[in-house]
Amino acid sequence: MDKNAITQVEYNDQIIQVKLLNVEKNSLFVGSIFQEISKNGVNIDMISQAMLEDEMRIDFTCDQKDQEKLNEAIENIKQKHPRIMVYQSRNVAKVMVEGEKMKDEIGVAAHIFEILGKYQVPLLQITTSEISISCVIPSEFMELAVNEIKKAYQL
Repeated sequence: MDKNAITQVEYNDQIIQVKLLNVEKNSLFVGSIFQEISKNGVNIDMISQAMLEDEMRIDFTCDQKDQEKLNEAIENIKQKHPRIMVYQSRNVAKVMVEGEKMKDEIGVAAHIFEILGKYQVPLLQITTSEISISCVIPSEFMELAVNEIKKAYQL
């Protein structure tokens, strides 16, 4: 594996991870949720979803500084959609690796997950693009994860 595949490791421990359960499998429904969040001035970062049998789960992150606006948005969402269950976690961090060469390099994600697995770092949420991998992990593992990834990629 090319050690130059990853050129940057970033992290942020000032985030909130939000999990929405019992979300209808309907793009208009999902759109209305994110419209409400946007209307309240909350900037969303990572978004991931899992399709379940009868509904879906949506996870997203935002900055801790938006906590009050997020709470207001969630109250409005729950009033409109009472079946949605909402969970928030503040003791989490985002670790993101980036590199232009990732799009042509096989096994980068496998290697990152191997590094995190070696130290039993729980993966709470994952999003990817052609040139980045972002992971939400418990904040107590952030420094270890960042240091080990940097060491592996000589950064």
